[in-house]
Amino acid sequence: MKYRIKKVLEEAPIVRSMYYTIRKPFYERRFATNCYGGFRGVFSTFEEAIQSAPKTKTLGYDDPELAAEYVQMLETGNWEGSKSLVRPLDYPVMFWLNTLLNIQQVPPTIFDFGGNVGFHYYTYAKYIQYPDHLKWMVCEVPAIEKAGRKLAERLSSTHLSFVADFAEATHYEIFLASGSLQYLQNFSDLLSQLPCNPNHLLINRLPLYDGESFVTLQNGGKVFYPQYVFNQANFIESLTKLGYKLIDIWEDAQDACMIPFHPEYSVHCYHGLYLKLEN
Repeated sequence: MKYRIKKVLEEAPIVRSMYYTIRKPFYERRFATNCYGGFRGVFSTFEEAIQSAPKTKTLGYDDPELAAEYVQMLETGNWEGSKSLVRPLDYPVMFWLNTLLNIQQVPPTIFDFGGNVGFHYYTYAKYIQYPDHLKWMVCEVPAIEKAGRKLAERLSSTHLSFVADFAEATHYEIFLASGSLQYLQNFSDLLSQLPCNPNHLLINRLPLYDGESFVTLQNGGKVFYPQYVFNQANFIESLTKLGYKLIDIWEDAQDACMIPFHPEYSVHCYHGLYLKLEN
């Protein structure tokens, strides 16, 4: 039955338009409240997406309540509804990270952009033997940075530190970004402005597809935030122009960006990338 309805909607634009007209107000009301992880709209810029946001929640990650929620999820082991902190999407990153940390020529320094309150550091430690002289820097918005620093002090996590300035990435060998680059407007531009680029880019949970890049609005539970969906070829090319070579690419089947009423823009799975600076 569902297949038949889908077929009718695909083949009959008038029927599809009527269906969307009827269903859209219901989704708008749901998205404005209890629609965690839902997406709405297709926009050209972050500003357009922000202006369209309902007034029912605050905008952006820089929220003390959200930071406290992340600390609680990490401590209870219940991350975003999952009983296991380590998910299938984490394993390619852990494989490459473990490989790089075991190469003698690679200084064990990691710049974890959007690393939350230290989620990756604490989670991967269960599977990777960190070097004694590891330096792991998390770059986050002020509210989450503050909460992460307090947690690290409480847990005596001596390898871990926090910063709010992307420019600090120039001092680190490995750049890690999992589920965070889509919230930046110009990642390659920011990278090109660094005096010295990281030699290794480990990027995960990234919405890539074959169409034109665009912005959509996401319901993050307590907050709304705009995010990019990137054209895959263009995103990779923007990094190869900086001297990076694509070493590996993998699918992340756990994440998706399904945008109601815009099936042509929906992304059914995210991707991960490992790129290495050639020069």
